[in-house]
Amino acid sequence: MACGADAPRAGRLAWRLRNGFAVASPIAERLLASARVRRFAGGAVQLLAERRYVTTERALLSCMVAACVVLGAVAFAATGSAVGAVAIVVCALAGAAGLARAAADRRGDSVRDAVPDVLRSMGTCFDAGLSLQQTLAQVASEADGPLRSLFAHGAHVLDTGGSATEALGGLRQGSGASELAFVAVALDVQHQTGGSMRQVLDAARDSVEGELALRRSLKVQTAQAKLSAQVVSVMPFALVAVFSLVSEDFLSPFFASPAGWALLGLALGMQAAGVGMVRRVLAAGAAS
Repeated sequence: MACGADAPRAGRLAWRLRNGFAVASPIAERLLASARVRRFAGGAVQLLAERRYVTTERALLSCMVAACVVLGAVAFAATGSAVGAVAIVVCALAGAAGLARAAADRRGDSVRDAVPDVLRSMGTCFDAGLSLQQTLAQVASEADGPLRSLFAHGAHVLDTGGSATEALGGLRQGSGASELAFVAVALDVQHQTGGSMRQVLDAARDSVEGELALRRSLKVQTAQAKLSAQVVSVMPFALVAVFSLVSEDFLSPFFASPAGWALLGLALGMQAAGVGMVRRVLAAGAAS
């Protein structure tokens, strides 16, 4: 597989993503102290790995820091305003975060939607008398996307002498889907204690299908609130960036007096409060 279609990409971009920028590495290391940044970087690394780009969290963040510095310098040269340059960088970061989040959501949805078919295929394999290693290999040959590599890795662990706990543990941790993690735990317990795998898989499939229906309903109900949160978060910075490009002295009056500084501080505080309120609404809707 390393020499075929799943081989890591080559080229200047792949090399840069793999090695990062040494100058920006200390800043990336400090950013990784934040749990939210670590989650974002970890998800981005996983998404890039699925596109055959090999990188690490620190290397990826160092590339992002370097890109922000270059973009900020170009924006400052174009607008002549430091605030406008910062607004453009913030908009670019928000756009990148939105794309990464959308890609992660699509990946999660594709994994969850494929779980019932995977469970049905696994049940058929166990009924045919295949072993756990043969079942994982068979599912890997039939599945698409992230699940293919996960099941192939599990089969490889068993084929090289690893235990079922190790193989299913990798499947549980790498899926990123609670539905598949639950199935991996159930299979591990059932494999150790013995019994019918078919009953476990049928019960898991019924549970997963019900949870998928609930997730789809919740996604439809919270779509408008999520769009509102994105507009509230990005629109002010986008407007500042546009006006700074049109008029270089657009924000100069705000820095000419203490009242201007106070108004800017009030605007940023209202912006943070609005984003926080919308996120609380989304969290409350997801919890209910």
